[in-house]
Amino acid sequence: MNTIFKTLNQMNNFSKKIILISSAVAIAFCIVGMCLIVYNTCFVHGIELFNIGATLIQKSTIVFAHFIIGALVIDWFNANIQNDD
Repeated sequence: MNTIFKTLNQMNNFSKKIILISSAVAIAFCIVGMCLIVYNTCFVHGIELFNIGATLIQKSTIVFAHFIIGALVIDWFNANIQNDD
């Protein structure tokens, strides 16, 4: 765990901000998806609203993973550019 935290602390600020903002947005979309599923289960009992909530949770998780990978790639390129100087 210490090596993971040490590596993440060495990242540049732009990559850290990307991960921080994307995690907040992904959590917000997951909460909205869960609220849709709970609302559907308690009141509506329709399959469409359940599918929308489940798809929202799934897609927000995938987009969050893409942002993390993108931030790590940006950090890697930045570190390689700085090492070449």
